[in-house]
Amino acid sequence: MKIRLEPIEEATAGDPIEARRFPFALGQAKECDLRIDAKGVWGKHLILDYDGKNGITATPCPDALVVVNGDSHRKKFRLNHGDLVELGAAKFHFWFAPLGQIDRRVLEGSIWAALALLALGQAGVIAWLLNSS
Repeated sequence: MKIRLEPIEEATAGDPIEARRFPFALGQAKECDLRIDAKGVWGKHLILDYDGKNGITATPCPDALVVVNGDSHRKKFRLNHGDLVELGAAKFHFWFAPLGQIDRRVLEGSIWAALALLALGQAGVIAWLLNSS
C-alpha cells in the first residue's frame, strides 16, 4: 500500500509526499515522518495507518482538529481517495499512489534469448533433416 499527499496551499507548497510505511506521522515534531511548519499544526497532529480492510485510517492527536472535505474530526476516521485534508493552515489532497510495475527487463530479455535459441535449434534440425535425406 502506498499513498500520496499533495500539498495545495502556499504554507505547504512543494512536491507530493509518498508514504509506504505505516504508521506515518504528520506534524511539527522532529520525530514526525512529514514535518509541517504551518500555523495551527500540533507536534504530532495526525497519524496515518494501514488498517487492512478499512484502508487508511487517520487518528488525530488529542486536542488536534483535522478537517476533511469540510467536516471536522477529532477521533479516528477513514480517508478516501481524493479527500481534502486540512491540518491547521496546511492543506493536502490525499491519494492512493499508483503502484509501479516491477522491472522485468532482465526476465523478458532472457525469455527472448531462449526463444531465439529455440528457433535456431529448430532451424538446425530442419537443415540437418533436409541434408540427411
